[in-house]
Parts: sequence; C-alpha cells; structure tokens
Amino acid sequence: MLSLAVTVVGVLWWAVPAGYPFGARDRVTVSLSHLFEHDVGGAMTLVAGLAGLATAFASGRALRAGAIAQVVFFGVVMSDAGIMSLFGYGLAVLGPVALVGVLVMGCARRRPWAWAGLAILAGGVAASTVAGFPPWLAAGNIASSLYDYAGRVSWTLADCVACLVWVLIAVKAYRRGTPPAWARPAAVLRWGRPATIGAALCPLPYALYRLTWLTPWPTDSAMTGPHLDPGLRMQGLAIAFGALGGAVLTLGLVARWGEVFPRWTPVVHGRPVPVRLPVIAGGIVAGACCMASPGLVVNAVERDQLFLVLLWPYPLWGVLLGAGVLAYWLRRRSYAPSAAAS
Repeated sequence: MLSLAVTVVGVLWWAVPAGYPFGARDRVTVSLSHLFEHDVGGAMTLVAGLAGLATAFASGRALRAGAIAQVVFFGVVMSDAGIMSLFGYGLAVLGPVALVGVLVMGCARRRPWAWAGLAILAGGVAASTVAGFPPWLAAGNIASSLYDYAGRVSWTLADCVACLVWVLIAVKAYRRGTPPAWARPAAVLRWGRPATIGAALCPLPYALYRLTWLTPWPTDSAMTGPHLDPGLRMQGLAIAFGALGGAVLTLGLVARWGEVFPRWTPVVHGRPVPVRLPVIAGGIVAGACCMASPGLVVNAVERDQLFLVLLWPYPLWGVLLGAGVLAYWLRRRSYAPSAAAS
C-alpha cells in the first residue's frame, strides 16, 4: 500500500506542477528536495514507488538491496530538517509541562527538592511576566509557526513514515545469524558510554545559541533594537530548555534511572524501565537527526556558513545517539536489572 501511494503521488507531482511542494517554491530550504523541480522530483518518486512494489515481491539479497535503496531515497534525497524543527517545538511545549508534572509529583511525595523547584519556577514565571516576557507569548509564537507550516510539514512527516517503514523492512531482512564481536556485552560497555555522552553534548551548542536571545547581545541581529520581540525571546528560552532536556534524557541511556524508575515516580517506581521505551524514543530522534543531516550540510554550503554544522551537529548527533541507543538495547538484552530504585 505504501509503494502504491508513493507511485500515485509521483504521477501527480510529475503531471501537475502546481501540486509539487518542493523545488523553488519550497518554504523549507534546509533540504535536498528544494534543488529539483517537479519533473525530476515527480519522476524519482514514481520510480521509487514502482521499485518499492517490485521489492515487495523480492527476497534475499534483492529484498535487502531494494529496502536499502528505499531508505536512501526517503531518508536522504527527499528528507529535510523540518523534522528537527518539529522535535524542537514539541520539546519546547511538552518540556515545561513535564517539568511541572515532575515537580508536582515530587511535592505529593513530600520531597524538599520538589517544593524548592516549584517555588523557583513560580518565581521565574512571575519575574519574566513583570519584565514583559510572559511565558504564554512563547506558546502563541510556536502555535502560529506550526499553523503556518502545517501543509509543508505534513510532507516531512509522510516522508519520515515511509523511511521508517523501509528501515523496519531492512532490519528484518538483515536480522539473522550470530551477533558480531562488537555487539557482545564486553564490547558494548567500551563504546556505548562514550557514544552516549557525546550524543548528550550535541544539542548544547544550539541551547546556548537560543539562550543568548535573553541577553543584550543576542546572536541573531533581528532580536535587537526595534525588532525586540518578547514572545520570540521566550520561545528561544523554551526551545533551549527543550534541548537541555533532550541532553539529560540521553544520559539516561547510561544512568541507573534509565533502567529502573526512580523512587519519586508514581505507580511505577522501583520497576524496570521497559526496554522499548527509550529505544523507540531515542531511535526516532536519532533517525530524525540523520534525516536532517543532508539538508543541513547542503544549506550550510549554499550559504557559505559551514559553522551551521557545528551549531546543529545533526550528522554527528544522529550517529552517536543511534550508537548509544543500540548499546542500551544490547546491554539491556543481556541482563535483567534489579528492582532497587536509585
């Protein structure tokens, strides 16, 4: 069904130029797809759909080769960095909600740190409101951005779904035989921790970049003088804390609380963390980083601003996080953690 849908879309893009969402009229230029118009993009999509239909009836090497080719097409050629923007905005919205939830649960269990954290948070909200930077302005900006790009981002999500389906097919086709030496428990401990720590460091440059928006010396010149926008500054703060939250969660792949729910968590405290929970969540983010990488590199070269790859190190981040998630999965498979909470 997926390949049939891709075939139909390819035909429509090829035959109806106005329906083609990429090329010169694309609003997202951090991509490869903005470099070619409907005649090329539609033809490639049509060929990918027909190849997918053929691969569905293949087996052995032909199935593996076909699946990898589809992953490259959807994960590289048709991918863009819009998926990371969605993650960033999502963390900016859900991060504060999760923080408040953690603090409230801690207060319910009479934890002093939770009461202190809640007081600091309330004081920060009050101070920012008095200073003219109420937090709800950030929520309004984020909602407006998502609404403006809803149509374009829907194609990003569709591409991600197609890529994920073919990744699962490829993994299933290759998942046979005895594990290699690097996948054994002793080896996993050697390379898993450094990869995870490196992945946790990757979002920090972007977090620091966003935090400068709150200073008199923002890294974005549009934030100064008459262009001062309180809502945009608060949006930068929210996204920065979302990035920091992602870094902390990444460290859970090598921390005890990433294997056993801590004591302060309600209902599930002391129970083992389901292996699939961090593996699926981390795997999705790692995949999104990898899908955003080609467009980021192309955009940095086009603008002659290669430092953007350091600010958003998606190529390195995706590889390191993927390795960290894989190490977590391999390690958790080899033993069952005790029920002692940390």
